[in-house]
Amino acid sequence: MNRKCNRYISFVFLFCLFPLQNMAQTVIEPDAENTNWYIGIQGGVPFGVSTFSSFGADKTRAGYDIGLYAGYRFNPVLSLEAQTAWGKIGQSAQDCCASYWLGNDFNRYEVPVAGINGWSYENLKTDIATQRYGLQLNVNLLGFFARTKESRWSLDISPSLAAIGTKSSIQTITDGNDIRKNQTNWHLGAGGNLQAGYRITHNLNIGVYTGITYLTGDPMDAMPDYLHKNNFIWESGLRLGWTFGRKKTTSKPVTTVFTPKEQVEEAARPSSEPVKREQQENIETAPVGEVQTEVTATEEAADTIILFPSVHFPFNSTVISEAEEKNAQHILEVLETHPDIHVTITGWCDTRGSQNVNARISLQRAEALKAWLVKRGIHSARIRTVGRGSDFKAVNPEAARRADTQEQEKEDNRL
Repeated sequence: MNRKCNRYISFVFLFCLFPLQNMAQTVIEPDAENTNWYIGIQGGVPFGVSTFSSFGADKTRAGYDIGLYAGYRFNPVLSLEAQTAWGKIGQSAQDCCASYWLGNDFNRYEVPVAGINGWSYENLKTDIATQRYGLQLNVNLLGFFARTKESRWSLDISPSLAAIGTKSSIQTITDGNDIRKNQTNWHLGAGGNLQAGYRITHNLNIGVYTGITYLTGDPMDAMPDYLHKNNFIWESGLRLGWTFGRKKTTSKPVTTVFTPKEQVEEAARPSSEPVKREQQENIETAPVGEVQTEVTATEEAADTIILFPSVHFPFNSTVISEAEEKNAQHILEVLETHPDIHVTITGWCDTRGSQNVNARISLQRAEALKAWLVKRGIHSARIRTVGRGSDFKAVNPEAARRADTQEQEKEDNRL
């Protein structure tokens, strides 16, 4: 491969890596309603290198390629997809071979031969129609790390195998006349891509890729095989994908049951800030996160409290885990059902570590839950965040590492 080709590959490689500087800082939690199936379309610019090359002596000839893919994601690291694509590649003689002569018997000669018509290599080019059908395994490197496995970003190393058909046409450069059209030649293609992707919405994602596929068998350009043993396609392009599934937007129905007040206080106990109520004879209760309505004997007045589940965090982490997402989703549904309420999110830590560090981490946990809710449509003005540092009253460290949510009008802050 000549220097011109090396410059192109270096440029595209750096372009793919440029967005990765902020990957570890852009994290979202997975949406429970998503399936693991996805489809997409991709298009790229291929360059071929065999006897002739897309980086020819006269100029660089960029091709085109467009295709479809469909796949299944097994986990944050691995996914497998089937691909099909069609395109065209242009090539011409390389610097070292421009002086050769192609006889009308389609053999290569060092110089023109008397009695044999032919063409100079420097006046020849090949147009190659391609078709590809294959499988690609994607290994997301960011999925190996807890901090980035749920990131909006992905960085894949993707080995692939494909059946590749090439059909070349040899033409003159000066007048574009066809001097030979060849039959489709099939190759086994093996190679791989480096892919960088970004999830734009719940379903939509975009990515860039670059990679090389080596072809077995005869040269793809069907020129006489001499000196150059390369036979590969280098391609870079864009991918636009769609993951099946939708966000859950409906709220759970409110159910009410009459029960003594002591049971209501027991239901509220998972929250770090118990709700203080005046003594009543009876009240209505619902599961945590649903509306509880207080009923007097005369039913002349009604008051409402709303209870929210706590969201817990791993040690020294401010990222909402997949296991805790159901509690965050429950809080989201209640806020969507009651758009008039404002809440305070209070972050807590266990007693390990210094007070300054725990104060910072507890606030970051509250901010993480707020950011999760804001990304899903809750206005930021409805949410206030507080960091309380270490919770010395928690029964164990796991219970201490959390973010509590309370309606602002009803809160009774712990100091």
